[in-house]
Amino acid sequence: MSNALCIGLDFGTTNTVITTILPSGERIHHSFKSDLGESRNFRSLICYWDDDEFGKPVLKHSSGPYGISDYLEWGSDQRLIMSMKSYLGDKSFSRTQILSRQLGLEEMIADILLDLLENAKISLNDQPIKVVAGRPVVFAGTRPDEELALMRLDKAFERAGLSNVEFAYEPAAAGYQFGKSNEAKGLVLVADFGGGTSDFSVLKLEDGTDRRYQPIAHSGVGIAGDRFDAKIFDFAIAPMLGKGSSYDSFGKSVPIPWQPSKFMLHRMAFMGNKKEIQYWKSMCRYSHEPEKIERLVHIIEEGLFFQMNRLVLKAKEELSRQHSTVIDLKEIGIDVEIPITRQDFEACISDELEKIKASVEAVLNSADVLSGQIDQVFMTGGTSYTPAVRQIFIEMFEEDKISGGNEFSTVADGLAEMAFDQLSFPFKK
Repeated sequence: MSNALCIGLDFGTTNTVITTILPSGERIHHSFKSDLGESRNFRSLICYWDDDEFGKPVLKHSSGPYGISDYLEWGSDQRLIMSMKSYLGDKSFSRTQILSRQLGLEEMIADILLDLLENAKISLNDQPIKVVAGRPVVFAGTRPDEELALMRLDKAFERAGLSNVEFAYEPAAAGYQFGKSNEAKGLVLVADFGGGTSDFSVLKLEDGTDRRYQPIAHSGVGIAGDRFDAKIFDFAIAPMLGKGSSYDSFGKSVPIPWQPSKFMLHRMAFMGNKKEIQYWKSMCRYSHEPEKIERLVHIIEEGLFFQMNRLVLKAKEELSRQHSTVIDLKEIGIDVEIPITRQDFEACISDELEKIKASVEAVLNSADVLSGQIDQVFMTGGTSYTPAVRQIFIEMFEEDKISGGNEFSTVADGLAEMAFDQLSFPFKK
């Protein structure tokens, strides 16, 4: 047990969750009230705007649910930055111009963490602190630099006043919480689906021993909710904004340049600059379908990326419960309705599903166990609701072995328990 304030901090691509345990053993599951309601999820996004102070612009910010409210109220004069965790291992991303200032990734993440601590009413000055934070097994990105990602994450925590942070694999933390909260024993496979990565751990939970928890193997892949969102956008919405169209160039018909990575929903926030807007406006003049490019210009000029992201998320959630839905762009001022079926969605993500399955097979191979030897499967994270993802586990394991629960808070709760129980780190075989 610990005599410090123990903090479990799950800084996620989409959401951040924090749990604290007092030296007395009291658990505090922090939640946040805003115009949007009350939730344990503190959205991992930040809204910046320039304030005028004595005739000079001063950059201000709000984050989490409060950043969403400010962005929706004030609109295109703000900059909304999302999914920053996805850039941690990206060497090409160092700093970016945010209105009147240039900011580094660590600064933006630290701003979110400071807001999180303030709104959770956690003081770092009154007592000793022990922080265990989550990290994916594999960081998001094509060729993520793990050392760079951890260094940036550590610096962001330090800027927020959290020093000597220890990191634990996110699925291992979820498994630790799973083991503490029920009578599970034997070999357990934990599947943690985030916004940027899908991570897996095989753990051994023993009954009646001092060492109930033994991590055996881990694997991960940089594919999860954000990639699924991008596939829905690319399949259903992008063709309405100019993807697949052509334009006249020196008397020839040329395809509209469309880079899928640039049009990942969280990356589109960086398109809101004059140069980008002028480029697409000029493209309108030569396009064979100018009305489509005009829709894209409308989204960029009005800063409607977050609203569009919500439409995609809504469609994804509905396709988890039903076989078809309609994406209604009238909510962002575009008079277009786009039908999409679950079959369409699953066809779009077929490659991603294969890679997720391969990562599950990899963790079993690393643990030197067969799927039939796994006693229980615990799935956590929002993407665990996707039927095609769940089907992977049903086919590999018996359905009655699969369980879930507290899909968005299990990792943070487990990290706090690890800190309180003073486990040694890192968790590797």
